[in-house]
Amino acid sequence: MKSHQILIGIRTDKRGSALIEFAILAPALIGMMLGIMYVGLQMMSYNALRSVSSDIARYTLVEYQKVNKITATQIEEKANAIAITSPYSLEDADLNVVVTTPNSDISGTTKFTATIIYTPYNPVAFLGVPGPTMVEIRSFYVGS
Repeated sequence: MKSHQILIGIRTDKRGSALIEFAILAPALIGMMLGIMYVGLQMMSYNALRSVSSDIARYTLVEYQKVNKITATQIEEKANAIAITSPYSLEDADLNVVVTTPNSDISGTTKFTATIIYTPYNPVAFLGVPGPTMVEIRSFYVGS
């Protein structure tokens, strides 16, 4: 009879049930928060890459309008300078900018193609989730 009362007492005791429920749900909640942070950081990095490519295209066009014919190397240096400073603040070690001058398909113009490769910070690397490598390619033309 006594063991039967103990079993009923254990079954009806509600103390600590919130702690057990939290312990069951905590990994899922923490995982969702890390996932949201991961996606947000990736979106921020992708938008920064797109903006940097727009900025260097704009910079090159303005320089050519001022009759200052800059080289692909100068554009690469400017792109790195833009990318690592505010508001983008990309990590210089994870950034690679390559500007080439392929043959232009429009007569009387010079074509530049900027390729920006960036590996953003991965806050979930400790979970074995690989981080993406982002690539932004933009072509722009200037008058020769």
